[in-house]
Amino acid sequence: MEDMLFIMLAPWLVFVVLAIFACLLLKLARKRKGIAFAFGVFVQMFTPDPMVEQTIKMVQVDKRVVNKKDVQSSQKKS
Repeated sequence: MEDMLFIMLAPWLVFVVLAIFACLLLKLARKRKGIAFAFGVFVQMFTPDPMVEQTIKMVQVDKRVVNKKDVQSSQKKS
């Protein structure tokens, strides 16, 4: 019976702990602390991105657009 109580409360306990952790990270991020940035980098690095190919294509297109603008602006200056 005691094990059943723990099994029923465990998901809620995990949710509360994660919510407290998120609030702590938000406070640190608003104060522009490095630990919040580092945590975000590590989470981004170790969690899989289901749209990796789409993200890579978007970055490549953005770079092409920026390069074309740079070339056009340099041609206008000369």
